[in-house]
Amino acid sequence: MTFWIAAALLSALTLFLLAAPLWRKSREETDRADYDLSVFKDQLKELDRDLERNLISKEEAETARLEIQRRLLAADDNRKKKQSFTGKIGTKSLIFSFVLGITVIVGSVLMYGKLGMPGYGDVPYASRDIEREHREASGATDGMQKEIAALKKRLEQDEKDVDAWLLLGRTLRAVGRNTEAVDAFAGAVKHSDRHPAVLADFAEAKIYADEGNVKQVTFDALVEALKSDPMQMKARFYLGYAKARVEDYEGAMQDWTDLIAMAPPRAPWLAQVKEQLVAAGKASGIDPQTIEPSPLAKNIRKQLALEWEGEEEQQAQPGPTREQMQQAQQMTDEERTEMIRGMVQRLADRLEEEPDDIEGWKRLANAYQVLGEKDKAIEARNKVQELQSKN
Repeated sequence: MTFWIAAALLSALTLFLLAAPLWRKSREETDRADYDLSVFKDQLKELDRDLERNLISKEEAETARLEIQRRLLAADDNRKKKQSFTGKIGTKSLIFSFVLGITVIVGSVLMYGKLGMPGYGDVPYASRDIEREHREASGATDGMQKEIAALKKRLEQDEKDVDAWLLLGRTLRAVGRNTEAVDAFAGAVKHSDRHPAVLADFAEAKIYADEGNVKQVTFDALVEALKSDPMQMKARFYLGYAKARVEDYEGAMQDWTDLIAMAPPRAPWLAQVKEQLVAAGKASGIDPQTIEPSPLAKNIRKQLALEWEGEEEQQAQPGPTREQMQQAQQMTDEERTEMIRGMVQRLADRLEEEPDDIEGWKRLANAYQVLGEKDKAIEARNKVQELQSKN
């Protein structure tokens, strides 16, 4: 009887341990992203101290700084994605955790009924194969290799799978196979119709594969990305880096000044871009204060101000009623997304009848950006620029 009481308690504990991560996943991932940002900032400060003490050369410091800044940009991207989740317990998560827990418990009981024996002693340490256990514990690299193999097989079945190309490139970079990673990102560029975000990823991978050097194909990819999407901040950062490498400090400072003008006010990587700007100013003798953002950067900043602050949109649009808020809280994630898409579509339909509504196009561009439909967001912003040029 004591055994079954203990088994019941352990089963309840197992169910809790399986369900808890699903409930607090969003909060933990956001905290982890914030921690990563803090670590990268500390690494940059430590790098500056090492440079001041002449522990590393300027070239080594620049290469290390570039890598840390890349990780900082990626960590900031990740943090923004995680912040979009509320951390609330969804109906599907509850059902999934309950079914998973019951399955594990029932399966354990059935297996014990077939193989178990209360009171049976543990396996003696001397009889264990410790070397084999260590090999299995250190199988993380093998897991990455298996993932690479699976992605390649997936691409054999559908070579136009852009997501697979991107995942393959990132995984190859994670295991240090930078040259192969460049080839994977090149595949993503080809099959994404040279999407600006993918071009920026390709250029970044190429810079690291070339040990910090910027070749013409890399430079061209960055220029093309910004031509397609002037708001592609990663491409703008690396374009400034590329210009600084060939001592075009004025061009680099202009790119970084524009990037600072367009960046969200609280972007964690903003301080590092400003440091790069100051360093380029010292190397060139040009005062960064004398460089003004370009007209394009100023225009984009005005558009993005709606997204950052939301003040104009809140004044122009009435907030949802209490009844609407209660209805939204009772919806599933899919239903809420469908409702939002319906609202966005109605706005798009109205703008077809009233194409001169600049504020409407701004709201539509912002909505598409939130929904992750970057191409449509770019089209809407282009429409805003077109209307502003007429006025």
